[in-house]
Amino acid sequence: DDTASALFISCGHLLVLTAAIVVVFQRGRGDAGGVIDSVITALALGSLLWNVVLLPAMTAQDATIGAQIAGFLNVFMLAGALGALVRVSLVASRRVPAVHLLTVGIALALLANVAGVLAVDAAGGRAEWTYNVYLYAYAALGCAALHPSVAVITQPGRAPDDHLTGARLAFLGLMLAVAPLVGGGRVLFGLPVDGVLIALSSAGLIPLVMVRIGRLSRARRTAEESLHRLATSDALTGLPNRSACLEHVTAELDRGPDDLVVLFGDLDGFKPVNDRLGHAAGDQLLVAVADRLRACLREGDLVSRLGGDEFVIVSRGPDAVEAISDRIREMVARPFVAGGEEVRIGMSVGAAHARSGDTTDDLVGRADLAMYEAKRAKSVGALSLATV
Repeated sequence: DDTASALFISCGHLLVLTAAIVVVFQRGRGDAGGVIDSVITALALGSLLWNVVLLPAMTAQDATIGAQIAGFLNVFMLAGALGALVRVSLVASRRVPAVHLLTVGIALALLANVAGVLAVDAAGGRAEWTYNVYLYAYAALGCAALHPSVAVITQPGRAPDDHLTGARLAFLGLMLAVAPLVGGGRVLFGLPVDGVLIALSSAGLIPLVMVRIGRLSRARRTAEESLHRLATSDALTGLPNRSACLEHVTAELDRGPDDLVVLFGDLDGFKPVNDRLGHAAGDQLLVAVADRLRACLREGDLVSRLGGDEFVIVSRGPDAVEAISDRIREMVARPFVAGGEEVRIGMSVGAAHARSGDTTDDLVGRADLAMYEAKRAKSVGALSLATV
């Protein structure tokens, strides 16, 4: 029975599709956008092939509904899998023969389905030679399974740049419109239309489009967050930078000056360490200082690096200066490791309490001046503090 054999072949194609999905999911996970675009394109072209070529041929041959459904499923499953595998093969950083053989096998299986519909013998049945194409397809699939490179067939592949350009977006839009446009054109010319095809192809493509849009939205949000981090974070220490610090002080002043304090700190003894051990060691020391300053914070406090070896802490509370300065004093009393050596530094800190009517520049400027006052009593391994 042709219908039973067609359904049996469809089940085989479903198993091949499952294997292809596993390979695509593993090797193409870093290129999900490109894989989705390829599947959309392949399904759109598959719908065009079915509606314009295969369906009219099967209708002319008085094929049963079961045979038509099986043919439709075969074409769509194989076209989608082929599109995804072609993308995975093209962007691979190194050649994996097992992937190429799997791609060839699925391409031959698709060709066998098309040939089986179009090539008929004098009796109206499938031409015998078309079965040879199936044999070639199964041989390619068997070689894929037996090839030594099958051991790496599910390893993640290269992740190419996913740039959705205007031309690429326009092309995808055209692919999405293929099935409705072809269906509408056939209606205008009085030709039979497969409404089920249009409905099913749309139902298959829309989720892919939604996934694609969701990925683009996440990518854009990630890019915006990365740009924000670059704009507000110190590249070396990861602390908020000058811009983020001043913005935070402004926001705190808007809340009111009560118990708001800015501590402006400058490292003592940093330059000799940097000159003797080199800039790499100096950077290592700055990172270590930043880590310890984070540990000096209380809930709601902010520490930032203004540049060089200058750090600013913004805090609020009647005992903020005493609590934080005690922690800094303990911090600098312990040696640091930089350039493979133990080194000691001190810290001069100027603390300025906010006043009514203060601007950000006023408050930070007073803390800066107080720091220079504290410098007069600076000492390596100790805290020098001046408060205004």
